[in-house]
Parts: sequence; C-alpha cells; structure tokens
Amino acid sequence: MANLIMADQNGSPSAASQRILERAYALKTPDEAKTLYRDWAVSYDQQLEQGLHYIAPACIAQILGNVLEDRTALILDIGCGTGLVGTYLVGHGYSVIDGLDFSAEMLNQARNKRVYQTLIQGDLNTVLDIPDQTYDAGISCGTFTHGHVKADALDEILRVLKPGACFACTIHREVWQSAGFESKFAQLMASGIAELESMNEQPFYKNAPDDGRFCVIRRL
Repeated sequence: MANLIMADQNGSPSAASQRILERAYALKTPDEAKTLYRDWAVSYDQQLEQGLHYIAPACIAQILGNVLEDRTALILDIGCGTGLVGTYLVGHGYSVIDGLDFSAEMLNQARNKRVYQTLIQGDLNTVLDIPDQTYDAGISCGTFTHGHVKADALDEILRVLKPGACFACTIHREVWQSAGFESKFAQLMASGIAELESMNEQPFYKNAPDDGRFCVIRRL
C-alpha cells in the first residue's frame, strides 16, 4: 500500500490500481473497511485520482452545486475521507463545510486540506453526536458501497438535516438492492419524509462503465 499507484502510459488504470479497487470491493464489514482506510489514508488521493481516475467526487460536488444556490449554507460531508469532495465544494464557492468519517487516519489527512470548519469522527451505523436539524445540506461520495453502511443510515442522515435540505450522494450499483437502498428510498418517499429530486447512473471512474447512482433527495 505504500507504493504510489499510477496510470499506465495509455492512461488506463495500472494493474496495481485494479488490485486496490478489488480489495475495496471485497470488503464485507465496517471493521474491514476501517482497517483498509487506516492503511490507505496517506496514499489514498494519489492512488484514486491518479491511479484510478476517480471522478465521482467532482461529479457529486457539481450535482450539489446545481441544486444548492446558497454558497454560505452549512454542509455536512458524510464519509468525507481525506477531503476530496470538500475540496471540490470549495471550488464551487461553498465556505462552511463540516466533515464526518469513521476513520481517524482519513480525518487527519482531511485536516491538512483546511477545507472543513469542523471534523467529526462518527459511525453512521450508530447515532451521531449531532443535534437534530443542524445542516442545510448533506453530501456523500463512496460511502454507500461494499462493506460500509446500509440503507438505514439514511434515517440518521435525514435526522441531522433541516427541513428542505438536500442530500446528494452516490450509491454503488451492486449494493442498491442488496443493502436495502431501493426499498429504503421507496419507504422514505411513501412516508413523506423525503422526496427524490434526481437519480442518474454514471461512472465513478473515468472511461469506466456506470458504477452506480448519483442521487439527490430532499428532506420534507
């Protein structure tokens, strides 16, 4: 994990990059994910952006930028990792961003970017130490995937969002049904807790097949 992963001369992901991706997608439990991100934190940005051409953070930040006009809105970056999404949000003019992640090592890397007002270590599988209706918006990239959190985490996310707040997120195609996201979305809409504003299938990596859904839901 210490070696930098770079693209090959044709701009395609290297074999080492593919092995990293395979390890991430083989995760089964949150504990396995925590171990991976502990080991990965220092080299994460270079391995993902240069080695794997990871474009999802830029895409989801753009999606939020299209629906959230107030650049002074208080945003929670959920599963912020090293701060890739936060950096893109600053590029879109947002100035008040908090970051949440379960990995202390990833949060240490995010702190170095100086894009977050507050960094919070928390686990979406439990109750977050955040008051109800705190945030004007939420965003999450790469959190709803293999071995991470399941769809019930959406209840906790919506709890900390203000009424009318939007939440932009990615959901990997392989967990859309198996981790309960399809049924959870239907439940939230049917109960009047939230409404779905948009959902598109897009690639997470440049020149790759569509990896999952890019969604915007709004708390009612």
